[in-house]
Amino acid sequence: MAPDDPRDTDSERVRSALRRLVAREERVIERADAATDDLDAALAFVESVGVVELERAIERAEDPTRVARGKRALRAFRRFRRAAAGDLDADHFHLGRGTDLRRDGEPPFQ
Repeated sequence: MAPDDPRDTDSERVRSALRRLVAREERVIERADAATDDLDAALAFVESVGVVELERAIERAEDPTRVARGKRALRAFRRFRRAAAGDLDADHFHLGRGTDLRRDGEPPFQ
């Protein structure tokens, strides 16, 4: 192809569009994963990006680690939704961060 060939420009545009798409999918999964640690961040993610967009990003992602993180975030958003709907029996396990497991009067470890 000659340097002025429009196909060069078209193929570069396609490559550039694909790079942007992959970068966007990576950002969607990264943001979703980070949002699962904070309910306000999770709500902001769902309102601004959405679970459907996360599902699409997971489907298109090729990196197995990123796919796993996206799926983990998706499960968390679904649990949040069930809890918000009042389906409290849907998830019986709750993290015990900050829960004091000492018996009454038992001193803390030092």
